Amino acid sequence: MKKNILLTFDYELFLGKRSGTVDNCLIRPTQRVLEILSQNQAKAIFFIDTAYLYRLEEISKSNSIAENDLKKITQQLVDIARNGHYLFHHIHPHWIDARFDETMNQWNLSNTEHFALNLLDESERDFLFRYSDNFLTGIINKAESANKCNGFRAGGIFIEPFSCFKPWFEKYGITFEFSAVPGNKMDGEKCNYDFTQCPSDRFYKFNDKVSCEDANGKFVEFPISKIRISGITKIVNSIYFRMNKKMSRHLPFGDGLFVSHVDGLTPSKKTVKNYFIFETDMSIEFLNPAVLPVFKDAIKQRRFLHFISHPKLISEVGLYSMNKLLKFCNKNFVCEYDFMKFIP
Repeated sequence: MKKNILLTFDYELFLGKRSGTVDNCLIRPTQRVLEILSQNQAKAIFFIDTAYLYRLEEISKSNSIAENDLKKITQQLVDIARNGHYLFHHIHPHWIDARFDETMNQWNLSNTEHFALNLLDESERDFLFRYSDNFLTGIINKAESANKCNGFRAGGIFIEPFSCFKPWFEKYGITFEFSAVPGNKMDGEKCNYDFTQCPSDRFYKFNDKVSCEDANGKFVEFPISKIRISGITKIVNSIYFRMNKKMSRHLPFGDGLFVSHVDGLTPSKKTVKNYFIFETDMSIEFLNPAVLPVFKDAIKQRRFLHFISHPKLISEVGLYSMNKLLKFCNKNFVCEYDFMKFIP
């Protein structure tokens, strides 16, 4: 049976009080990911946080360390594109309020006033999309890649309301969208989303609303897959995590801090069900030997799978498990990793 397997990586720093360093959050883990992809003849999509790169480019004009970071990132992105992987837009708009700490060579993103794109005015949205398109097109041209920067993932997956995005999708030729997580819903005064009606087993067309399938839509949504850990596997995984969480091989490469709080967002309440069932997005950073069999079963049962991962959150164990999983896929199935060649 043929499998459509979509491997995506959000190429970004941490978005909280401390961003982490370029080497540990981006360069080192991404290089390891690229090596495993190459070994398994797998193509991936890298969503580039271009709002960060805009701010880094600003600082680099007067800071030699930041200038060196920008050069390392640019070279890695050229290498990624040159090896046939896709570079797509990923905009976290609250980078416009980030403060640079020159002594640490890191950023403070505690100000979340502009956490979602709908909280910017039209001129700010246009500027970020224009910069993103110019930057990624420049990288792709330098790499002499035939790919285009015609895909998008919203920062924080806040792709709704889509009316805040559609004019710039049309202006910059963005056709493919990768933000929806079927079944998920987030309530907030300023930003929210509702993906409870999204198809989960396939990619689909839409036009004005991401969660509403439209056979005649201009855009294509590739929903993120979820995986459920329950029963004995959940118990084993919990024990495995507690036993190994302080071991270096289980620690993520990244050295920053998550966003601690976003004004106007209501966190999901934990229910009794959460104690018995753990459901999460399919991601490389969650992989370990305890849950690897569950991922393999999911691949056996489904035809379409979309992984969302972050180099900054991947550990040595995650990389090892990623390699094992891709070898399992290629050994047992005919796998297509290039989303442009997916068969409905």
